[in-house]
Amino acid sequence: MQAILLQFKLKPPHIRLILKFFFLGLALLGIGAALLPGVGTGGFPNADKFMHAGALFGFAVLLDLATPRSFWRWKVPVLLGYGAFIELLQAFTTWRSASLADFAADASGILLYWLVWRLALQRLVPHQHG
Repeated sequence: MQAILLQFKLKPPHIRLILKFFFLGLALLGIGAALLPGVGTGGFPNADKFMHAGALFGFAVLLDLATPRSFWRWKVPVLLGYGAFIELLQAFTTWRSASLADFAADASGILLYWLVWRLALQRLVPHQHG
């Protein structure tokens, strides 16, 4: 999978621009979905926490593909800011509520992305020196 990511990162700048617009579009859809009245979780405990972590994992993948900027200095603050913004917006609705646990789930999704892609899979791909 790391080879796939490297393949995307080496694409021309117009591909990154498309990925940035895709990220923005999905982020806007995510805000809309976060402001809809809550949907049942089907009896699965903490299902919403897994949804938060999964969504931010996906956003981290997409943002990492879309820009070569620093992960920790640029991407993590953007992603955490997005999660905090959603929680803030939910605090102003009567049908949703802000939750530090949801924000923690967002952060765990970002961290999980970093652990999976940056640590585990990079070790599977031999480094090329040159």
